[in-house]
Amino acid sequence: MDLVPRSLNIPSATTGYRDQNAALARDLEPLAQITHKPVNTTTQKGDYLGLVIEKENLVAVCRFLRDQLGFDLLSCISGVDMVDHLETIYHLRSITRAQLLQLKVRLNRDTPEVDSVVSVWPTANWLERETYDMYGIRFSGHPDLRRMLLDDEFEGYPLLKDFKQTPLTAKPRATTQVDPNMAVSGQFQQQNLEKVVQKKLGQGQQERLHPGTPTFGHAFQDYQEAGETQADSE
Repeated sequence: MDLVPRSLNIPSATTGYRDQNAALARDLEPLAQITHKPVNTTTQKGDYLGLVIEKENLVAVCRFLRDQLGFDLLSCISGVDMVDHLETIYHLRSITRAQLLQLKVRLNRDTPEVDSVVSVWPTANWLERETYDMYGIRFSGHPDLRRMLLDDEFEGYPLLKDFKQTPLTAKPRATTQVDPNMAVSGQFQQQNLEKVVQKKLGQGQQERLHPGTPTFGHAFQDYQEAGETQADSE
C-alpha cells in the first residue's frame, strides 16, 4: 500500500490555527487508503481537528499519524459512556507541528474491546490500564492489562452509568428524618427536663442599670460598722 511521504510543508505556529488545521486536513486525506472511506474531520472546541475511525483501523491509522505526520506523543486516552455504546478517545500531539488531534472510536457496549496502541506509543500502557479499570474496555494485545487504581477483587467499573454499589447495602433511615409537624409537637418533646432560669446580672451590668446601688449583697453601712467594731476591739 503506497502512502504519500511525510509532508515537508509544515506551517509554523504564527500562521494561525485555521491555516494549520487546513494543512492537517489535507495531510490526513491519504487515510482513505486505510479506512476505505472519505476522511471527514470536525473542528473541536479549542480549534483542533477530530476524526472518527473504525476500531479495526485504529492501529494502522495511529502508525500513519506517527510515522507520516509526526504525531509522536499520545497525551491521553479517555473512556466515555454514551449509554447505548462506549467510546475511546485518543488525544495525539505533534511537537513538530505544534498541533493536537483527536481520534474517537465507537465500541459495542456489551463487548467493549479495541486493539491496544502500546506498540505505537509505549505511553499507552498505563493509559489503557486506567481506562480498563474505570470502564471495563479491553485492549487486545496489551502486555499487562489489569487494574491499576482499584483492587483486583473489585467488582464492576465505577465510571459506567449503570454501575451499582457491590454488594448493595441497605442503610437504615436516619432518626432525624421525621415529619416537621411531629418534630415540633409537644407530645414528642421531652417533658419536665428543661426550665427557664432567671438570668443573674453581673456586678458591672447591675451598676450600669442602677447607678449607685451596692452590688455586693449588703449596704456600705455594713462595711462602716464592721470597721468601727474592729477599732473598739483593738
